[in-house]
Amino acid sequence: MYDIYSVKVLFESTTSPRLSPEKIFEERIFLIKTKKPDEIESIILENFPEETYENSEGGMTTNKVVAILDTFELVDNLEESVHLKEVYSRYLVFEKETSPEEAIERYSLDK
Repeated sequence: MYDIYSVKVLFESTTSPRLSPEKIFEERIFLIKTKKPDEIESIILENFPEETYENSEGGMTTNKVVAILDTFELVDNLEESVHLKEVYSRYLVFEKETSPEEAIERYSLDK
């Protein structure tokens, strides 16, 4: 249609050393303009590489893509540049260690 796709991505945040049992994931939705939808995963991984930084407690925090949860093509044409625009984000905080698969299952993120 218009080669614009909405892509729901799950990010995982890990800290070292672990000072708290919490586990944090972030669900984001991006718009991607591409004529090759089979390349969406590589576009996401290229533009959002694993990132590690020093956190406020003196440890290290790593954020990385752990799953592409959903992809669908938009049926409306958008005139301005939309490629890799973020249109939605929410944090999912768990009180204990949780795997990406458990987070996906608990919140039905892949539905």
